Amino acid sequence: MFPICGFALSALLVFLDTRIMTLTRITLALLLSLTATGCATLDKSECREADWGIIGLEDGARGRPLSYIGRHREACAEHGVKLDLALYQRGHTEGLKQFCTADNGFRQGRAGRTYNNACPAELNGQFLAGYETGRQLHALSTDIDRMQNDVRDMRSALDETLERQQNVENLMVSGTISANTRKSLLDQFKVMQTNVAALEISIRETETEATRLQGQYDLLNASHPYQTQ
Repeated sequence: MFPICGFALSALLVFLDTRIMTLTRITLALLLSLTATGCATLDKSECREADWGIIGLEDGARGRPLSYIGRHREACAEHGVKLDLALYQRGHTEGLKQFCTADNGFRQGRAGRTYNNACPAELNGQFLAGYETGRQLHALSTDIDRMQNDVRDMRSALDETLERQQNVENLMVSGTISANTRKSLLDQFKVMQTNVAALEISIRETETEATRLQGQYDLLNASHPYQTQ
């Protein structure tokens, strides 16, 4: 299996997202993520011309743990290039100072990104304070979106059920059907009535819960002290 890296991987996942059914998309996306682990972090020319201080700075600023250097070491070993560990570590430490702020923690959490515990102890607390608030907003937003989608689905099902119910009612009063058929249609009509009532209750309850969560979201979003950009 050959590795699929960078833009090609992203583009293919977008295609899968828009063209393939959910279960198949998830399965293929997982397989593609496994192949992506085989992508080299640096090519031959990048290894030979590397400024390890800058590379460490960039990795730290992206929140990558110090262990990420192992991927660079592996990539460059293939080309006979040794990295400068001390220079990388100094750059990485400076990069973490950019990453491990409360404001950035908030942005990372709000975007739903995973935290790799890269921050040193003296910066971890402030990062996590922002991260937790952002994570709460992300979770609330995700739940609200899911509930809104559920309401749309239930309203669609309700409309379809009401339409079928009307068709059955029209047949029952048409006078062109037998007594047995009318009885069968009446049984169907009663089932539809039950389904309509259940859908209407579920819609109201879901909308109520979504409104409650939206209130929590709005309050938290308006009161947090973090910079969003």
